Amino acid sequence: MSRILIVDDEFLIRYTLEEGLRDRGHETWSAETVEEGVEKAKKFHPEAVLLDNLLEKSKGIDEIATFKALDPNVQVILMTAYGSVEQAVEAVKRGAYDYILKPFDIDDIELAVKRSVEQARSRESLEYLKGETQEFLGISDAVGQIRRHIEILGENSSVNVLIRGETGTGKEVAARLIHDMSRRPGLMVRINCGAIPENLLENELFGYERGAFAGAMRTKKGLIEMADGGTVFFDEVGEMPLSMQSKLLTFLDDRKIKRVGGLEDIQVDVRIIAATNRNLEKAVEQGLFRQDLFYRLNVMQLVIPPLRERREDIPVLCDYYLDYYNKQFARSIDQVEPSFMRELLLYDWKGNVRELKNIFERCFLLSPGRVLEKHVELAGRSREETDKEGESFPIKDLEKGPVDLEKEVQELERLYMEKALKLCTGNQTKAAALLGITRFSMKRKLERKEELQ
Repeated sequence: MSRILIVDDEFLIRYTLEEGLRDRGHETWSAETVEEGVEKAKKFHPEAVLLDNLLEKSKGIDEIATFKALDPNVQVILMTAYGSVEQAVEAVKRGAYDYILKPFDIDDIELAVKRSVEQARSRESLEYLKGETQEFLGISDAVGQIRRHIEILGENSSVNVLIRGETGTGKEVAARLIHDMSRRPGLMVRINCGAIPENLLENELFGYERGAFAGAMRTKKGLIEMADGGTVFFDEVGEMPLSMQSKLLTFLDDRKIKRVGGLEDIQVDVRIIAATNRNLEKAVEQGLFRQDLFYRLNVMQLVIPPLRERREDIPVLCDYYLDYYNKQFARSIDQVEPSFMRELLLYDWKGNVRELKNIFERCFLLSPGRVLEKHVELAGRSREETDKEGESFPIKDLEKGPVDLEKEVQELERLYMEKALKLCTGNQTKAAALLGITRFSMKRKLERKEELQ
């Protein structure tokens, strides 16, 4: 689905395009004049603008810059009933993505829009992947092992890697760290195999030559070719259609691509990192994923466990997001409200680290003071954690005899403090806040325990 603005002074064309594209699942708005179009572009932020060339007060080709000035990433497609090669070249030079002649077919318009928007989204992904490298955060044994594996994989820059883990665990962060440590000179290009429509995937991966199909006004490099010397990151590779799996396998065998409509083989030097949250072995059994491709991708495997299996990493991530959103929102929030932190530690985290980040962002926006307050409803404690607590703090059967209540309470207190200190990596101030007591009180309790031992 794309956000599309139609600027045309003919009512029938505006109505036909707006309704036709909306019926195909897109968000559409229309304007009769450039001035009206500019106001709607400011309000709705379209990804593509269908701009008529012959408007009542101006020429569309002269207004391309007007819409590009509002948003450099917007894709402008010029529409005209009187076209020429010279005008098409001039439109592209001025920043238009494409040039379409009237009368046109709504399917051709939609195809041009889809291609333009996918190109823009790919470019945004490239810009994002040029950003600063993020550390893989955590203190758990699992995270320590992940860091060691990332370092090893970074040093071996030609080995294919398959990263596995639930949605939101940090697979893309791991992929980027591997790429950066490999010191490959090229970019890391991310390809979301589940987000690009099947009929456009080959064009996006391998590119196309001018004239390869209707609307191919110029030669376009594919994402694999753009990553030459770097890394191609196939995110959600389990969603890739079977027809493309065979083409990817061919590329992995000879490291050559051929643009759609082209005759020349182009040698490309890239490293392949793939990621998935699916059970690929099961997909192979069901005939949904090629076994030979699975073997080629699965040379080295990196498994990232879910957040609920490494809860000691939660306070570290909370500290990171406190700092991150303080900078982003120019705030000075010092800590997480203790009862809220307890809920965060016991929550099941089906969305993993990504869900934690989203919760922090919402709470930052709504917390007025220097303490991050709970402004979201969490699903509650995980059954796994509840079971563990039942094992850790068993209630003795009074029918079997009396108990020393003071001793039992002291033992329970000791276990709680040990657990809090472990979760807070030995930081007594944070552990005390987690238990709802002062740091001084906790320090005295710990000293008393040492005296009794």
